[in-house]
Amino acid sequence: MAKQSHSITNRSPWLVDVRGKADLSRRFSFPKKKVAEAYLAQLLAQGLKARLVQLEESFQLRIRRKGGKGKPMTFDTWQEAEQARLRIESDLSVSIVRDYAVATRTTLRQLMERYREEVVPHHKGKAIETNRINRILRDETFVDKKLAALTTEDLQDFITDRLTEVAPATVDRDLDILSQVIRYADDVWKIAAVDSPFKGLRRPKYFNERDRRLIAWEEEAILAAAERDENPYVLPAIILALDTAMRRGELLTLTGNDIDFERRCAIVRDSKNGRSRRVPLTQRAMNVLRALVAENNERLLNLTTNALKLGFFRRVLPAAEVVDFHFHDCRHEAISRLAESGKFQLIELQAISGHRDMRMLQRYAHLCSGNLAEKMDSVLEQTTKEYVHRGRRRKVVAVVHGDVAGHISEAEVKIVPASTVGAKVIVFPGFR
Repeated sequence: MAKQSHSITNRSPWLVDVRGKADLSRRFSFPKKKVAEAYLAQLLAQGLKARLVQLEESFQLRIRRKGGKGKPMTFDTWQEAEQARLRIESDLSVSIVRDYAVATRTTLRQLMERYREEVVPHHKGKAIETNRINRILRDETFVDKKLAALTTEDLQDFITDRLTEVAPATVDRDLDILSQVIRYADDVWKIAAVDSPFKGLRRPKYFNERDRRLIAWEEEAILAAAERDENPYVLPAIILALDTAMRRGELLTLTGNDIDFERRCAIVRDSKNGRSRRVPLTQRAMNVLRALVAENNERLLNLTTNALKLGFFRRVLPAAEVVDFHFHDCRHEAISRLAESGKFQLIELQAISGHRDMRMLQRYAHLCSGNLAEKMDSVLEQTTKEYVHRGRRRKVVAVVHGDVAGHISEAEVKIVPASTVGAKVIVFPGFR
């Protein structure tokens, strides 16, 4: 940001005050000080007692930027002007003055390069962000336009062209990085166009939520292929993902100090949302981790992200003859299994999965409620309710037999005409 200087000037009117002669007292505007002084001299020459004073009802704060004209602001009191000056200097509030002319001298390329060098290195996904920015800088021509000249139409054309090459989700992520750069330049560097090019932009619509589940033979084939793989850490990575629902990045950063065998949990210190959490461990996961700890590696899974990707996608899945399965699907499979067991509520699944927003777990709500009907039957011994069927009244008698523990041993539903005694009873087969 350009250097600034701030000054407060009292621009209140001048008052020539004549003692005992109020009718001779006069006010002069701030620029007419010399006229006021001449009038004062005239009164003094007549032997009157007069004085020249400046009122305190108009204070001007002027912001001067290097290479630009000053921006004046007027306040009623000196205290108000001083508070405004302090706010500007300490950045405690949004800058009162925004020089939109800077956007006419700065290209989007300059902002993206600065963002890549100063901001991206502090992000967890810095490698991915850097590659995405580099691609846009290399292939797109609109980045050489001045920020003030960048329009919504430029970005809309970019979306149209890019959709011919990649999926809508990829285009949306490209737009995300552009939006982050422009918003950061606005908030931090105070470089912004009058109108944002994202105003009115129509992003591509897509639905990429995966619901891929493992079939029994697929899991057996994947584990068998991973056991034969040349990299000995691919198999434990898959097992831990299926048993703990941990993300790939969380698994690859685990160390021996992160495992508490006594409490049967793994401490995730660097999660996706920035918060650490404790992940409970199954017995199989405990056995895998004990074997990994015994190797005394700095990281339990001595794998890079790329090595796991190559081992899983290029070797294990083809050898297992399993298609359309991602490593992240292991996490979805693990959470789904816990949910459909009927033993966990959503709040418990949240503690295991690490989702910060409960809405992210709503996709598993139907699995948690899958056994609700059986749970209801286990607490109801008998219910009778009338209903209308094809214009005739019927009685539905549901009889459920079970033990004290709530396990259903026999159930049958009888439909009996309400007006006929001794009518034929329709009995549906019992279900367990």
